[in-house]
Amino acid sequence: MQLKQQCLFVLLSLGIVTCGQAAEMDAVGWLDKDDNWPEKKQRLQTFGEQFDTAIELYDFLESSANGGEQLDWQDMGEPAYDWSGIYTRTGGGLSFDPDIRASETTAQLTATGAAARQVKIDRINETGGEYDPISDCRPPGFPRWATEPFLHEFIVTPDQTWLINEMVNDIRRVYTDGSEHTLPEDAYASANGDTIGFWHDGMLITHTTYLLSGQYQRGTQPDYSDQVEIVERWKKVDGITLEADYWVFDPVNLAEPWYTRHSWTELANDDNYLRIRYWDCRENQNNDILEKSDGTSQFLDFDFIDDDAAVSTDNEIR
Repeated sequence: MQLKQQCLFVLLSLGIVTCGQAAEMDAVGWLDKDDNWPEKKQRLQTFGEQFDTAIELYDFLESSANGGEQLDWQDMGEPAYDWSGIYTRTGGGLSFDPDIRASETTAQLTATGAAARQVKIDRINETGGEYDPISDCRPPGFPRWATEPFLHEFIVTPDQTWLINEMVNDIRRVYTDGSEHTLPEDAYASANGDTIGFWHDGMLITHTTYLLSGQYQRGTQPDYSDQVEIVERWKKVDGITLEADYWVFDPVNLAEPWYTRHSWTELANDDNYLRIRYWDCRENQNNDILEKSDGTSQFLDFDFIDDDAAVSTDNEIR
């Protein structure tokens, strides 16, 4: 721990790299996802492990960028900052690491984190299901936010960037006007926390804190505690694709920070038919949820299928 802190002090105060130089310098710039991705991904994981906390990593990236760049409205026409359109998650399913199956994890878990995940595995093996909090329109929370499907929209302005997920009207606001985090005495934990950021070389770099505990996804994905903090690095990599590096720090559940990369693809929408719509569990019967006797949840009848309950394999649904 002391070595990490001493290295960081040298990096930030002198502006040079003397510890872990190769790993850190490689990771400061964006690494394209290509045939060498497994090697690059490991370098990004190793880079995150240089730091004890998310804020140390964020401060290092901000110092490396000389504080970042303040955008103005003229910049909004540049391709790097034009994130307009309707997007969907590129891949990954129910896995927080899109490169693996949902039944697996690349997280280096503490004993506490591993035990919590095993509880989820045992319950699913016992009941065949689970109760997902989003069933009754509770927000997914962050960092789970990154894994949710449905439509997304991203709005970049000079002082704020809005990261919008159609699911439960979920909006994350990233403050890029030079603001610091809310003072601890005025802060409280929330599903999406408090996010600040800065721009550098076409990338949006963020830090999020003051979060509630949750799960990275349903199924056998791990949990995160209310001490979780995240550093993200967003970039528009081509005309229709947004990608984001995630470094998740959680002293309760993670023995080391967990690095993953997420991606969103813009959908064809020339007729502007696709829209972000309001989400309310009470708006129609397709959102009705049955809480079963074993504590798991299931949808009731769908109005777009004739008597779908009758053909269900679940006796409680029938």
